[in-house]
Amino acid sequence: MELRLPRNETVAIEGSPQGLVLCCREGIVWLTQEGDDRDRFLKPGEMFCFAHGGKAVLEGYRDALVTIARGKHGASTAPAGRQEASPDFEAGIRLVYHGGDQ
Repeated sequence: MELRLPRNETVAIEGSPQGLVLCCREGIVWLTQEGDDRDRFLKPGEMFCFAHGGKAVLEGYRDALVTIARGKHGASTAPAGRQEASPDFEAGIRLVYHGGDQ
């Protein structure tokens, strides 16, 4: 699944994103997730593997293009850029869009 996030637009990933891999293709995306005290900024080529469930929020820090796919080996605690994603995307999450202020 491919998502374009203009600057300041947010998308909430509801459900359980565990096992999904988020990859930043263009721009910069900000990411936060329930149960994780760390916020992350992903640049082109960087990935984040959702190792647990819990709502996540993405925001286009700069106009961004991201892909979300099911990881080949399920959940992973590998750091960004260390997990490959398969093209098979499974249901179980819901995306909720919130417009930016532009």
